Amino acid sequence: MLPDTCSRHPRRPWINLLPWLLLALLAIPPAGAETTTVNLPTMAQVEARATEVENSTALDESAKTTLLERYRRARASLEDTRNFDLKAEEFARSLKTAPRQRKAQERELEAARAATTTPEAVIPDDLTSEAIAQRLNKALADVAVEETRLGELEKLIQTTENRPAAARARMTEVKQALDQLGDLPALDTAELSGQPGDLVQAQRWAHQARRQALWSEAQMLEQELLSQPARIALYQVRRDLAALRLQRLKTYQRALEELQNQRRNAEAEAAQRASEQAQREAADKHPLVRRETQTNAEISASLARIAKQLETLNERQARIESERRRIEEDFRGAKQRLEAAGLSRALGQVLLDRRTQLPDLRQYRKDIATREDAIAEATLRQIRYREEKRRLRDRNRYLDELTLDVPEDERAQVREQLDEVLEQRRRLIAQSLDIEDDYVRQLSDLNYVTDQVVSIAETYDDFLAERLLWVRSAPPIGVETLNSLPAATLWLLSWQGAWEAIAATLLERLQHAWSFWAGLLVVVALLWRLTALRRAIRATAEPLRRVRSDGIQHTVKAIALTLLMALPVPLLMALLGMQLQASTEATPFTRAFASALTEVAGGLYFLLAFRGLCITGGVADRHFRWSTATLARIRHAIDWFSGYIVPVSLVAVAAYENNNPVDTGELMRLTLVACMLGFTAFFWHLLNPAKGLFKGILAERPEGWLNRLRHVWFPFVVGAPLALAGLALAGYVYTAGMLFRSLVGQTWLVLALLVVHQTIVRWLIVTRRRLALQAALERQAARRAQNNEPNTPSEVLAIEETEPDLAAMDEQTRRLINASIFFAAVVGLWITWSDVLPAFSMLERFALWHYEGTIEGVTQLVPVTAADVGLVLVIIFVATVAAKNLPALIEFLLLQSEAVSAGGRYAIKTLASYTITAVAFLLTFSTLGLSWSQVQWLVAALGVGIGFGLQEIVANFISGLIILFERPVRVGDIVTIGDTTGVVTNIQIRATTIRNWDKQELLVPNKEFITGRLLNWSLTDQQNRVTIPVGIAYGSDTRQALEILTQIAEQHEKVLDDPAPLLSFEGFGDNALTLVMRCYLDSLDGRIAIITELHQAIYDRFAEAGIEISFPQRDLHLSAATPLDVRLHRAVRAPLDSEEEPPKAAGTD
Repeated sequence: MLPDTCSRHPRRPWINLLPWLLLALLAIPPAGAETTTVNLPTMAQVEARATEVENSTALDESAKTTLLERYRRARASLEDTRNFDLKAEEFARSLKTAPRQRKAQERELEAARAATTTPEAVIPDDLTSEAIAQRLNKALADVAVEETRLGELEKLIQTTENRPAAARARMTEVKQALDQLGDLPALDTAELSGQPGDLVQAQRWAHQARRQALWSEAQMLEQELLSQPARIALYQVRRDLAALRLQRLKTYQRALEELQNQRRNAEAEAAQRASEQAQREAADKHPLVRRETQTNAEISASLARIAKQLETLNERQARIESERRRIEEDFRGAKQRLEAAGLSRALGQVLLDRRTQLPDLRQYRKDIATREDAIAEATLRQIRYREEKRRLRDRNRYLDELTLDVPEDERAQVREQLDEVLEQRRRLIAQSLDIEDDYVRQLSDLNYVTDQVVSIAETYDDFLAERLLWVRSAPPIGVETLNSLPAATLWLLSWQGAWEAIAATLLERLQHAWSFWAGLLVVVALLWRLTALRRAIRATAEPLRRVRSDGIQHTVKAIALTLLMALPVPLLMALLGMQLQASTEATPFTRAFASALTEVAGGLYFLLAFRGLCITGGVADRHFRWSTATLARIRHAIDWFSGYIVPVSLVAVAAYENNNPVDTGELMRLTLVACMLGFTAFFWHLLNPAKGLFKGILAERPEGWLNRLRHVWFPFVVGAPLALAGLALAGYVYTAGMLFRSLVGQTWLVLALLVVHQTIVRWLIVTRRRLALQAALERQAARRAQNNEPNTPSEVLAIEETEPDLAAMDEQTRRLINASIFFAAVVGLWITWSDVLPAFSMLERFALWHYEGTIEGVTQLVPVTAADVGLVLVIIFVATVAAKNLPALIEFLLLQSEAVSAGGRYAIKTLASYTITAVAFLLTFSTLGLSWSQVQWLVAALGVGIGFGLQEIVANFISGLIILFERPVRVGDIVTIGDTTGVVTNIQIRATTIRNWDKQELLVPNKEFITGRLLNWSLTDQQNRVTIPVGIAYGSDTRQALEILTQIAEQHEKVLDDPAPLLSFEGFGDNALTLVMRCYLDSLDGRIAIITELHQAIYDRFAEAGIEISFPQRDLHLSAATPLDVRLHRAVRAPLDSEEEPPKAAGTD
């Protein structure tokens, strides 16, 4: 490079030395910098001093940590210095030796090119098959080694060519780092004043070692830049020599493979002819001989077939390897162009063409799966052949087994004939095993190479997709660009040049296309039964009127019939498109029109299917209960939109698939813009919150986020196609097309998920109606059974069981359904936008800030990019949705398990929510580079604040966690705290909610449950004791009374037999004999009702037995301080039929 430049300027050779002089000046250290290693510590000194500090007992831990960190830095800098010095010596040595090595390599390359062949590449004609196989295996190994060497040289050349920019940037950073370090005397006087001597020495060593490491790195970079041209020239010659060797080796390999295939085919054909001859000769022999001969013929036929397939596999592998090399070279060239010139419109068009030339990876993956099946079949054949080979080792025993049923007089002759057949089989099996081994190896190698092509093509496609989305692919719309429209229109309307070819292709294909005629028969049948399908859809709504006949199967049937009703026209378009695509003689216009038919058919099917759901009496009308006005608006929007979008889309897709931007580029752009404007109008009519599809959903949940944000999402959805149209007119046609394709796919996804959501809600409604009906029937049967029971007092009221909360169950299920639909939408959107997502990796190039991180044991600055911030937003969004909905899913799954109580489900749900939040925080901090060392000061400050003002809140939070883990209190438990008894309904971070029997909710701080006294009625056992004191009058029979109480307790169905009821005579009261009934209940459910029943039974049975329940007696003391007029009168009772009132007592009013 340098001599060439000097020859162009013979009078001014010093000009060519200016770049190298500038590099040398840039590497000169600043004034005052040390250029020698005077007083630089050695590695042994640093390690010895570090060992002394570790073993010292006089230093505290803080001082040890500080000193060891300084020594660690010094040791690392010394290690870097040694490595930089070694690399600098290597680069300086290459600067001297590389020219000589390059000349020697060039002479070797010229000699290799002059030699037409190498001695080892000569193939003798008398080689045996085994020798050919040995040579081929060695050639394959040599090819693999040379390919690896060539790939390493290509990477080395690319790395070396791209290295100068990074090296110069690093040299600038090194110079700045040297300037920032400053001089050592300034460090001694400023930073280390007043510090211990050990720390001063450690800091000085670290400083000296760091400066020396930076100086050595600068020297290494200088030598690297100076030696770069010589090294590149040497690497290029080595690459050319390796490429020539590889070419010769592959030629030698192909010659061996061709010779091996010829030998295999010849041997297989000879074996097949011998087997056929033996089969003809065995025609009049014993049936056993004919059968075994037929087996040999089958083995020989398989041998010949595998030999032919091996020849095809070799050709296929050569084509795939050529494709792999082409893609690798294109990929490497694209990278070099981008790094050299950046991404321009012209280069963007070239890369776009390269992307369209990438192979169809779906076919490659399908071929890999097919070959995997072939490998499995070949392995099974090998197992059978080896088993047969094992049996043939003892041929006499094998013959005895075969001739066991042969008559004695024929056995000797048959045995002799079979011996010849089995000898032939032995040779055939040996050949088959060899060829099957080669077949399996060849299939595996071919799969490996194909997998490499798929991997490289995917990487290349992602590389192109990442960059093509941001480049202008066409000039902005203008007068010049519109001049091509007349030619494009003529291209579209030319019957002689285009449509006649399509008609001819169809006529030629349809003569033998039985699949097309079968599909056409389906289309005709569906069109003929279209009216019957509409009647069947409306008939599915008849069973919906009655709860007993209603069922989700009617809705599923209606949807299936609707999908069939929408099928004819899209199916016909798809059939025509596939026939045109399958033609081998199709013109470019024919292939473009075929692609347009197949692609537009899918979108049209979605539109027609959704319109079929919205017909009068259809699924949306009778099953989903959408309003009539909404359905009419949807039908009207789909009718005009389908009539507009289908022809425009056909033209747009055909123009795009034509791959001729000169003829059809502007036509494609304008029709694409027309499609976007059509979708804008369609979204306006379909999604209008006041009149469109979501009107009913928004009315059902006016407080939901969908309704609250309707002024945000509706303008965004309507404006998205308009924005894409503006991008296309501005020249970003490829970008607009890719985004628009994903937007259209997202539209179909939303419509499909809407139908799925409504179907699930419909199933929920059917289930709720059936549960309500079943509950009503059970209540009615219970009332009838209760009223028909004999000897039941009319005063006892029937006790109804508690109804399940269907409304609450529906709300929980709705939340679960919405969460499931949401996650399905996320997965669907990920798939829909998968072609566009690689482009957003460009955000990784925009670094917002840096943080120190350790990567593979090396501490370095790690950038936080715009992509990381976007990932954090995604993490926060997903965590928020998961924290709200995933616990509901867990609770729903645990609801099926009877072993988990309601309190346990609540604890698991709450802990799951806490765990999701904690994981989200950890992922966010990790993505943004926030480590513990960076936030520990914040934690310390929070600790101080907690100690002063937030201790109660933290105590309640910790107490809440203890409650969730230890579970002294669970949701649903009945507790008494203070003077309040009620049911625990909610356990939150700060407080727990208790609802008392008056339906009042009391918020109790969680700390009260841990530090205070708590009575939990249902902690470990819900059994509870009922104590009923009974007072009977003096003179009553206490034994009879106790017997009656015992019978009442034993006869009640809710009173437990174990523990048994306990009856006691407690004492003699002032007014009564005190008896006490103590009995146990299984749970607290219905406790008050059971006590009422027991009281009622005691009162009734005591009344029947004549036992008087006592009442208090009181003595009345009258004051004698004043005279009292006391008169006693006996009341006269009037007859029952008398109308006279009884006389009033004297002295009363």
